[in-house]
Amino acid sequence: MYPASEALREAARDYRWLLDRRYPGAAALKLVGDRLRLSREERLVLFRGVAAAEPSRRRRALIVASVRGRELFVDGHNQVFTVMHYLGGRPLFLGSDGLLRDAGGSHGRIADREAFGRALSLLCAGVAEARPGRVLAYFDEPITESERHAAAFAAELRGLGVDTVASVERSADPPVKRTPPGSAAASSDSAIADSLVFRYAGLSPPESPAVFDAARFALELAFGGPDGALPWLDLAALLDGA
Repeated sequence: MYPASEALREAARDYRWLLDRRYPGAAALKLVGDRLRLSREERLVLFRGVAAAEPSRRRRALIVASVRGRELFVDGHNQVFTVMHYLGGRPLFLGSDGLLRDAGGSHGRIADREAFGRALSLLCAGVAEARPGRVLAYFDEPITESERHAAAFAAELRGLGVDTVASVERSADPPVKRTPPGSAAASSDSAIADSLVFRYAGLSPPESPAVFDAARFALELAFGGPDGALPWLDLAALLDGA
């Protein structure tokens, strides 16, 4: 969740306008951020949360609310970190492509192992509730204790009755980018969503791969109100009415 100032809302609209006209992202961000005197955190919200209209639309079209019976390819650390950042009080928001992101990053560092473990358990509970047919999870080798994270994720999901295989890769991105037609990827990484868009450009749902926001699903399951929702800042709604 993120309490957006009026300056940030204006900046999001201006930044999108520039991106839609193919201005370089870094230059556009500096121009808009300097003009409206945005904080470093607000600039991160723009950088991580706002994309041009067309790629936002294409990514958003991949998102599904259910993965029941599907094979699910999980970008492990990406999804656990999102949940952990929520638990740590970091601001989270929905990007213009509809995916949940935060305004900061761990950069592969885990300062609080207990918080990471709780986040992993919450994510597993959400994934199990989503009832995928099978889970294949990938964790990033450069992150300290990644093998332990993968083993814990697999053990917890298997204990919840979900057929799960978890492995450690030099980078989780390549195997998740290869999510096959009919399956779903759980990641908020825009590069992964874009890869699925272009890899399977000729297919349409339900044959094409989908994107499932497992971190958002898990957080709303655990902390959502009576309707299951949380009051996220929604940049897609702000920019597109989506």
